[in-house]
Amino acid sequence: MIARQSIDEVINVAHIEDVVGEYIALKKRGANLLGRCPFHDEKSPSFTVSPAKGIYKCFGCGKAGNSVSFLMEHDQLSFADAIRKLAQKYGIALIEDNIQNREEYDEKQQKKESLYTVLAFAKNYFIQQLQTDEGKMIGDSYFRERSITPMAMTTFELGYSPQGWESLVNEAKTNQFNLDFFVEAGLIKKKEDGHYFDLFRHRVIFPIHDLTGRVIAFGGRQLIKDDKSPKYLNSPETEVYHKSNVLYGIFQAKKQIKNLNLCYLVEGYTDVVSLHQSGIENVVASSGTSLTEGQIKLIKRFTDNVTVLYDGDAAGIKASLRGIDLLLEQGMNVRCVRFPEGEDPDSYCKKIGSSNFKQFLEQEVKDFIFFKADLLITSVGNDPIKKTEVLKNLLQSIALIPDALKRSMYIKECSKLVESDEKILIAEINKIRKIKSPTSQEFNPEIQDLLNTNVSNVQHYVGGDEQEKGLIRLLVQSGHKKFMEDATVADFIFKELSEDEQLSINNPLYQKIIEEVKVSIENNLTLDESFFINHSDSEVRQIAADFHSEKYELSPYWGENGLFLKTEKENYVRDLQSLFLFLKKFKLEQLIKNNMNDLSQAPDASEAELLIQYHIQLIEVRNKISEILGTIYN
Repeated sequence: MIARQSIDEVINVAHIEDVVGEYIALKKRGANLLGRCPFHDEKSPSFTVSPAKGIYKCFGCGKAGNSVSFLMEHDQLSFADAIRKLAQKYGIALIEDNIQNREEYDEKQQKKESLYTVLAFAKNYFIQQLQTDEGKMIGDSYFRERSITPMAMTTFELGYSPQGWESLVNEAKTNQFNLDFFVEAGLIKKKEDGHYFDLFRHRVIFPIHDLTGRVIAFGGRQLIKDDKSPKYLNSPETEVYHKSNVLYGIFQAKKQIKNLNLCYLVEGYTDVVSLHQSGIENVVASSGTSLTEGQIKLIKRFTDNVTVLYDGDAAGIKASLRGIDLLLEQGMNVRCVRFPEGEDPDSYCKKIGSSNFKQFLEQEVKDFIFFKADLLITSVGNDPIKKTEVLKNLLQSIALIPDALKRSMYIKECSKLVESDEKILIAEINKIRKIKSPTSQEFNPEIQDLLNTNVSNVQHYVGGDEQEKGLIRLLVQSGHKKFMEDATVADFIFKELSEDEQLSINNPLYQKIIEEVKVSIENNLTLDESFFINHSDSEVRQIAADFHSEKYELSPYWGENGLFLKTEKENYVRDLQSLFLFLKKFKLEQLIKNNMNDLSQAPDASEAELLIQYHIQLIEVRNKISEILGTIYN
């Protein structure tokens, strides 16, 4: 866990205008900056950045937060990863808390940083080699033959490793690196006699990046056929590279995957580069390895929709169908495209051109069940036994789908495809699911379906009671400000809430904020704007940014002409008084309604008389509050 002091240091240094400015163009407007929102399509800019407050707010889609929130939302990073990315950008050494063996941890972190350093050095070295005579004649020539553009080469940081046995070794020595880290990174190897030699010799180089853009590994393609070495050589697993959790091109593709809500999945490096330069940027590759659960979860951070692009070889496709099942099991929506015999995404895109290729993808895409059925059924003819095996294969895939509603729709489609009774297929699916999940035997199928249905999370504060929301707005905006001689706004709020048991806060997020503020005040922490804007909880950061953002700024000409208008924040004393009155009135309305219900069910006249007296008192108090509120706003 990153220490709080390190988090605060990063947030203080990472100015919101610098962070956001790396992603979108910002123009000055008054005290703020304005640009087009990167989170939704818009013609007129509504994305506002406030350098003074350290926040951003889009008045179109509602996204809001600080520099950390922006990276988390834009790059789909965890809070810790966003802090680490900013720390790396600003050269801040992070301190970690709750480490049992500090020495061992520090050593491990230092080792990781050393690996990142040598990988970055090697990447730059490989790029530079393209400018040498050998690099131009061999490496650059290869890329040109594959019609890879200079822009694409820059985007993916492609390079070339020379034929010499010790080219990288000598360069590392010249720059006084510890060669053991190059060995650890899988770039060079050490002989028994102590001599070092390069591993990626005479290959074009494809760097592999993590989500933040750091190079974590390399793929090298052989240029001259050699039976003694593989066509593609890939980095081994290291402290920073775990191939089952990495996708080639994810750093370059993540923005478009999220924008288009779709990810194209291919097999090789050149497929990714070729499609990307043709305008299809939402594409990644499993880099020749079988698709893994970790890779699918990486895609799922950006979209639930995957289209798998298969080469034309039918035998190869059948061997790869396991990937579809893994995608389905993770709740992904899967579609497939098959290319003509002998073609792959790279070759076919070059053959028919970018525009026709995009059209081909739109026309040929099939939902997984139709794709799989076509592929399997065409090879069995009219053999009933083989057809039954195909049906079982399809049902095995459908049974993996976690969402019950989606599963039932696929059962209907499968029933039509194979001309089989839907009830029989449902029974078969239930059998399969009981085998797959032992716990499912404890429930009947209908209950199990409900348990497996995905329910979207609801943001708590959206659509909550306006009085409660207004109260929290004042606590967030002005909690630290003076309300009366010996009390702050927060003091007054807590006093009122504690003295009137009817004034309970129902919204869970608001309750959480109130309790945390109480603890913070008891610990003498400063309760200013940054307390909420830079909070570790994303929901708190979002609501704080919302409350601290004002869509319109007052023109400076008002002040120059002697006219001064109070902003929403400057009216906090009046607003707080009226909010509690509104809140009390709202609670009184509830009590009146409940009392009327009790009155209608009173067991006898004496009980009814008591309820009537109580009702009269409630009405009197409500009328007094309404009278005061009318005075405030008249």
